[in-house]
Amino acid sequence: MLQESWQKYIIYILDISIVIYALYKFLVFIRGTKAINIFYGVLFVGLFSLVSIKLNLPITSWFLKQFWLAGVIILAVVFQPELRNMLSGIYLPKKSFFSFAIIEDIVSAIKELKENKYGALIVIEQNIGLRDFIRTGVILNADISKDILISIFYPENPLHDGAVIISKGKIFAARCILPLSEEKMIENLGTRHRAALGIAQTTDAIALVVSEERGTITFVNNKNFCYNISVENLRELLTKKLTQSE
Repeated sequence: MLQESWQKYIIYILDISIVIYALYKFLVFIRGTKAINIFYGVLFVGLFSLVSIKLNLPITSWFLKQFWLAGVIILAVVFQPELRNMLSGIYLPKKSFFSFAIIEDIVSAIKELKENKYGALIVIEQNIGLRDFIRTGVILNADISKDILISIFYPENPLHDGAVIISKGKIFAARCILPLSEEKMIENLGTRHRAALGIAQTTDAIALVVSEERGTITFVNNKNFCYNISVENLRELLTKKLTQSE
């Protein structure tokens, strides 16, 4: 009898621990994004619902019940990017398509684009596929090389506007259209930075930006917005992200 009682306690503790850990990881993931404010709003409504039930407020409780019936669907839509990015991190490791030589080609291209102040936006696909965005551009399916990347973003090249998308170790498409972020933190920056943050908030892709006005390099991935970094920092960040076991 005592053993059964202890087993129940262990199951309860394990159950609560899993829920707390999942909630903690979700909060860590959405911290620093606009989704955190929505989460606090939902938390407030939840507490208000408990109070209305405790005080036996029938009309208020009825309205709140209707809110929660539709709220599950609403929250799934609102938190779709965050949930998708978080779940993508659960995927089993995959083979990396990026050798040190390929990474060096990308870094060298970014360095020369920076020196010439040629505006550029390069997106590197990770776990979440970018097929919907690839369809908006011009398919190239070319090997990754410094010269090709520089030539694409040469101002006289008709492909220089929009984003280059690298997928599975290939320059898959150019002149792609990306979603634009409305975050206030980048309101003083240009369209390329807004697009870089937009694709990072929507997927788990890496976005690299070269500003044609300032000649700065920006690295964006998930919540990491690294503005005006050095070429050495870029090399370090790309090596860490693209050569880790997938």
